[in-house]
Amino acid sequence: NVMNWGMLPFLLDKEPDFEVGDYIFVPGIRKALRGDMSDIPAYIIGENIRKITLSIAEMTDDEKSIVEAGSLINYNKGRVRKK
Repeated sequence: NVMNWGMLPFLLDKEPDFEVGDYIFVPGIRKALRGDMSDIPAYIIGENIRKITLSIAEMTDDEKSIVEAGSLINYNKGRVRKK
């Protein structure tokens, strides 16, 4: 699944309003991941800059840590080093 690869499983409330080649900028994502994941401000950077709102479904603390580490492999590597 996407979390094992360190990707955030973003959700949109409506149909996507961006094109291939556009970028999505999510400022303060680490803070949002540990806070209110139901209202995450983001910006579509394309021909114009547009603000959107993303959300992430409920995640466990371990799932959040995996995403923050960048992947399940990095997460497990960090756990081994701490022992």
